[in-house]
Order: sequence, then structure tokens, then C-alpha cells
Amino acid sequence: MNQNHPIFTDNDPQDELVTLNLGPTHPATHGVFQNVIQLDGERIVSGVSTIGYIHRAFEKIAEHRPFYQITPLTDRLNYCSSPINNMGWHMTVEKLLNIKLPKRVDYLRVIIMELARISDHIICNTIIAQDTGATTTFLYLFQFREHIYEIYEEVCGARLTTNIGRIGGFERDFNEIAFAKIDKFLKEFPVALREFESLLNRNRIFIDRTAKVAEVTAEQALDYGWTGPLLRSAGVDYDVRVSDPYSSYEDFDFDVPVGTSGDIYDRY
Repeated sequence: MNQNHPIFTDNDPQDELVTLNLGPTHPATHGVFQNVIQLDGERIVSGVSTIGYIHRAFEKIAEHRPFYQITPLTDRLNYCSSPINNMGWHMTVEKLLNIKLPKRVDYLRVIIMELARISDHIICNTIIAQDTGATTTFLYLFQFREHIYEIYEEVCGARLTTNIGRIGGFERDFNEIAFAKIDKFLKEFPVALREFESLLNRNRIFIDRTAKVAEVTAEQALDYGWTGPLLRSAGVDYDVRVSDPYSSYEDFDFDVPVGTSGDIYDRY
């Protein structure tokens, strides 16, 4: 370990604190970054994170491409929900060019973005279940990520890095098979989600490992620039789809869950 690291210590066998170099690659991080942490038993008391190991010069590459060839780059910003990144870029260009879209395009985008959002939540929530020892719940729900990929495949021909969507709309209209798959997913997924929650929400081991752990206040979340479920878990009732609607989200009525503790359980 680098002795110049901010929390490097030459561990004394009599010292209760242990310094551990976690990363840059570790199966529990689900991303490439380094944590040098100090442990008091199994409790993390301090840590320093080093990011940037997967920096890909996205902005610099984009400077040398036409604006209509950026989608494969935004696709890879977050592979768990890549269509949302793409739609963000497409809507930015459309706003600059003052392009007005028909409602059908807006609604189709909402369908794809919400499927992407569900896919991302499936990954996050099943993996936290797996990491805390609830393997059964992981198996119950993770298969539905595959069903979403099948819908992507029908819409655009790709699954993970989809390159889905175009400035002004989509590369093609949704066919009947795509709508049939969406309809099937909407019927089956809520049932599986209820089963998943029944196995996990009141699981004592899961609660012990997530409740009152890594609590973040609303003020801290705002200072950190958090958004989405992380911000709402800390008690901030903010959802950009409601506060500043885009792609005709104002036409839809939906509940926005808000937490209170800002801990891992509320983020779940």
C-alpha cells in the first residue's frame, strides 16, 4: 500500500483498528474504484475513495464526432439503464434545434426509459440482497432483467449497449411482438416483485445489515449532489419527472416513494 495515502497506518497488532485496501477491483464494489478503509471489527470507521479507474474520455471523444454519432457513447455511461442516457442526449439536441415531437414518440420514450429504470432497480436491489446473503430473492427477480432485454432486442436489435433511439424519435416503430412482450412483462413482473418483497422486506438478517447503516441526512444528500432514489431515501421529495417533466411525463400520474432515514434500507 502507498505509504503516502491519507489514512495509511502501520497497523499495530494491539491496535483495534485495521487498515484494509479494498479494490480497485473487488466483487463487492460492482465498479472499479479503490477504497482504503479503517475497520473496527466489522464496522467501517473511516475511508478514502479513489475514483477514475474507468475514465474513458467521453467528452473528448464526443468533441471529434458529429452530434448524431454520440449515442453509442452515452449508451455506455451507465450500462444498467443505457436508454435513459441516450434519450437525455437526444432531447438535448432536439431542444437546441427546436424540434417538436409527436406524443407517440414521447410515450414510446417513456416506455423505454421506465423499462430501463426498472432494469436498473432490479440490478441494484437483487445485488444488495445477494451481497447480504439473500440469494433466493436474487434468483426470483433477476430473470426479469432478461425479459426487458428481450424487449430492447425486439425494438432495436441489441440488448445491453442498445444504441436505442435517434434524434427526433426512434430508428423504427415498435412492432406487435414488442408490444406483446411489454404486455406480458407488465402482467408477470408485479407478481414476482411482490414475492421478492415478501421474502426480503422483513427479513431479519437483511434488516440488520441495512437498517441504520450508512445513514445520510437530507442536507448531506443535497450537498453531495445526490439525485433519484438516493436523494429521496434521505427524505427529500424530489423527482425530476414531476418537478420538471420531460417527454410528456406530465401526462402520467404516479407515486414517488420518499424515505426518512437515508440508510441502505431506505435506499433499497
